[in-house]
Amino acid sequence: MNYQLCKDVMRNDARRKAFDELAVKTFQLSFESWYQDGYWEETNMPYTLFDGDKAVANVSVNRMELNWQGKRRHYIQLGTVMTDGAYRNQGLSRFLMDEIMKDWENQCDSIFLFANKTVLDFYPKFGFKREKQYQYNIMIDKVPGLRRKIDMGCLQDREMLKKHYMKSNPFSNFQVINNYSLLMFYCSSFMKDCLYYMPQHDAVVIAEQEGSVFRCFKIFCDDGKNLNDIMCSAAPEGTNEVVLGFTPKDGLNYEVKPVDDSNNALFVLKSKENIYENKKLMFPEMFHT
Repeated sequence: MNYQLCKDVMRNDARRKAFDELAVKTFQLSFESWYQDGYWEETNMPYTLFDGDKAVANVSVNRMELNWQGKRRHYIQLGTVMTDGAYRNQGLSRFLMDEIMKDWENQCDSIFLFANKTVLDFYPKFGFKREKQYQYNIMIDKVPGLRRKIDMGCLQDREMLKKHYMKSNPFSNFQVINNYSLLMFYCSSFMKDCLYYMPQHDAVVIAEQEGSVFRCFKIFCDDGKNLNDIMCSAAPEGTNEVVLGFTPKDGLNYEVKPVDDSNNALFVLKSKENIYENKKLMFPEMFHT
């Protein structure tokens, strides 16, 4: 293989630019502003193959710390899997996967990824097992409540978001922690218009409206508050249903149904810990990579 593997692409201006060009070409997604704004951290590690100065294939290793039922777990999520169209069918992704397994399989509690429908047969070749996820939703009666949109262009609002993020999501049974970097990848780009502050609850809510459905991805606030109270006051007028983008600690009053994963299937490495087996869980939607 006449390609060069780089595991430190983000620190090299020329190689980072080449990596970003491949990401834009493949996913219409740029990482450059995330890096320039100072939010990139070493927990995100692209494994990138170069043909000269051109990035031609990549699989990124994302090291994550998770809180599962009060216990800290160290997981690896693989993401940003891409190959330039002119370099496909040469085994480049297989080479990168083999390299990553060699480096990380014995360095974490679990390895997982999300795959689209075009590659569902690819990851089982590396020992990954497809798992089902479950979503929680509830019908609500909207009540009056104040909410203020958070302005990500305002330093004070960004500081408030970080302060509340440090409080974590007290309603989540399974959450990514100590990863402000990935949070800001979402909040400084395509979810920057989905952040709200609820003064009566001193809570930050990250959510979007889909017709009469309020889709809540994250809540950051102190413990001891009521999830449904926050949802009923945070949702806009006309809302009659809340769908959670995380697994609640108390889901007794929620309808639970399998997630449609036809184009976003979860795969977990069979040789590692698999908390999804026989449990109705969802990996937090805002922390997919």
